[in-house]
Amino acid sequence: MTIKNTTKFSRESMEGAMRASNFDNNRYKNFKLFYNLFGLVFGMFFIRELVFSITGKSEADIFLTVLYAAVCIIFLYIGMIGMDKSNKKKFFGIYGKMIGVTFRYEIDAENIVVYDEEEDADTFSWEEIVKWNQDVKNIYLFVGSDNSLVIDKQGFTQGSEEDLKELATAVFGLRDSSSN
Repeated sequence: MTIKNTTKFSRESMEGAMRASNFDNNRYKNFKLFYNLFGLVFGMFFIRELVFSITGKSEADIFLTVLYAAVCIIFLYIGMIGMDKSNKKKFFGIYGKMIGVTFRYEIDAENIVVYDEEEDADTFSWEEIVKWNQDVKNIYLFVGSDNSLVIDKQGFTQGSEEDLKELATAVFGLRDSSSN
């Protein structure tokens, strides 16, 4: 059975691929956790120094209050905004020229053939797919850690999203059982 799909690539598709690539990226998650955690710790130090200065305690130090506030803001900015902004810039470099392009997919148990609007075809074997993931709107088949084939769940013309999920699960199940 061949599964067919038509997907118009959009900015939302690019952002979804970015999020999907980080679902199991432990390095990304650890760095994000590190920056946010240390931002909160320095935020607590800042609050402590602020309370000392408000209550007039002799331990209050204006320099430490300002230092803790600055370090807190820097760490939280990097953890909450900066890392995602950098990641978006990287993904825009990869996918920026594809926004607005409509892709046709023909997927079977052996290969995934992708046609663009000019009918140029790229063929990927299931062995090249390193992982797959999904969100509410799309299914993502990753050819590398950052390169993804984005398949719109509403764009199936033959077969269904359940058929594709079953196929991907079966392929990865066979791959995992043969590696053991």
